[in-house]
Amino acid sequence: MAESARDVAHGGAPRGWLDFSANLDPFGVSPDVRAAVVASRYDTYGELDPRPAERRLASDAGVPRSWVMLTAGATEALRLAAQALLEPGQEALVLGPTYGEYARLASLQGAEVVEVRPKSARLVPRVAAFVTQLASGRFRLAFVCDPNNPTGVRLARSRLRTIVDAPPAPTIIVLDQSFAPFSGETLPVAEIVRSGRVLVVRSLTKRLAAPGLRVGYVVAAPVLLDALREVRDPWPLSAQACAAAATASWSLPAEGRATLATWRRRLAVSLRDLGLAPRPSVANFLLVEVGPCAERLVHALACRRIAVRWCASFGLPGHVRVAVRPPDDQDRLVHALRDARLEVRW
Repeated sequence: MAESARDVAHGGAPRGWLDFSANLDPFGVSPDVRAAVVASRYDTYGELDPRPAERRLASDAGVPRSWVMLTAGATEALRLAAQALLEPGQEALVLGPTYGEYARLASLQGAEVVEVRPKSARLVPRVAAFVTQLASGRFRLAFVCDPNNPTGVRLARSRLRTIVDAPPAPTIIVLDQSFAPFSGETLPVAEIVRSGRVLVVRSLTKRLAAPGLRVGYVVAAPVLLDALREVRDPWPLSAQACAAAATASWSLPAEGRATLATWRRRLAVSLRDLGLAPRPSVANFLLVEVGPCAERLVHALACRRIAVRWCASFGLPGHVRVAVRPPDDQDRLVHALRDARLEVRW
C-alpha cells in the first residue's frame, strides 16, 4: 500500500482509501453536476462544444465570452501557456515555494527558471523581490499561485495588484487561482486581466470535486487565448466535462466558506494536539511541518489506507499537505496518526 501512495506523485489515492492528498471541494459533487454528467452524450462530436460552458463562466467572471477558454483541467492550461508563450533560451520566473509543474513545464520548453523563495522558515513569499525581478524585463513568463499551493497563503490585495500591474513587455503573468473559491476573491478577475498581460488559470476539478472530469478554464485577453489555441489538440475535452462546466459557478457560497473555515480550524487544533505544526491557511488544505520523518509518516498512513501529500516536490521535504475534509474523516485521520505516532516518532 505504501508503494501505491508514493506512486501518485501529485496526490490522489487508490479506490477505497481515505484521501487527504487531493484538495477538492470537501462538500462533494453537487446534484447539478451529477445530473449534467449523466445526461451528457458521448456518441457525437456536437457534445464536445465548449461554448455553452464558456458563456456561463464568462458571465460568472464578468468578462466577455471571448476572454474565456475551457481546458482539460488547470494542467492543460499551464502546459499550453508554457508551450505557446515560451521559447528555448527564454526565462521564466516563479514565486515559491509552490507547485513544481510551473518549473517543469517551463524547463520542457528549454527555458531557464528562476524561483524566488522565502529566506526564513516562516515561508513568507518575497513579493518585493519577485516584483523587482519582474521589472528587469528578462522574463517571458512569471508564475504565481494564489492562494499558494502548498502553503495556503493568500496574497494581500495590494501585493497581488502590484504583481499583476507590474509586468513590462514581453512578460506575461500566469496566475493560478485553482484554490481561490475556498478563500474568497481578492481582486475581481476582470480587473486582474484587463492589462492584457495576465493569464488566469482556474481548476474546476477542485471546485466541482470531480477530478475524473479533467476540466478547468483560462481567463485572458483574446490574443493570449488565440496563442494557446494554436498549440492545443483538437477536441481536448470530454462531453461530460463540457456538460459539467456548463453548470458551474466559480464562487463557493459564503456559508460554504464559513463551514470550511470551521473544519480547517478543527483540523489544525487536532494536529497541534498531536504535536504536529500546521501553518495558517485560507485554502482547503493545511501545510504541516513534520520534520525529517515526513516521508515515513506518509508511508505509515498509506499502510492504513490513508493518503496525505508529501511535499518534497515543492522543495519542502519536511512537510506534508493535508486536505480539509468533513469532521468524521478528520477523526479517522487523527486516530490513524495516534496509531502511527510511536512507529514514526515525529
